[in-house]
Amino acid sequence: MATEKEISAFIRSQRSIWLYPKVRQALKDVLSSMPDRDYRKATKKLILMVLHEGAEGQLMHLPDQHGKFKVLQLSIATKASMKLLRYVIAHELGHAMQGRNWRKGDGNRLEKDADRHAAKWGFRYP
Repeated sequence: MATEKEISAFIRSQRSIWLYPKVRQALKDVLSSMPDRDYRKATKKLILMVLHEGAEGQLMHLPDQHGKFKVLQLSIATKASMKLLRYVIAHELGHAMQGRNWRKGDGNRLEKDADRHAAKWGFRYP
């Protein structure tokens, strides 16, 4: 597993979450539960965009001249429970493990796979 120091440094590097202590804590809980290999893959070239209420989450893999980077957009209701918040973050990081965006013909397969990753790390909802 990643060290607490590494996880804290990653969280500090994500400028969009400084106003959201609840999101920071949930992210720390999820990252702390991941095996080191999963942590490194999910956070490599990851940029978090934490927004106000709206959609629960979305992750996009975007190419650049040095390979892909990932943007995880979180828009969490202020009254969301910690259980839901941890699950949404774990589910979206499950998408980071997939290494690609949804394609026509995938159906619900990538969603189920993201749920499997979240469950593997100990996060289920409801």
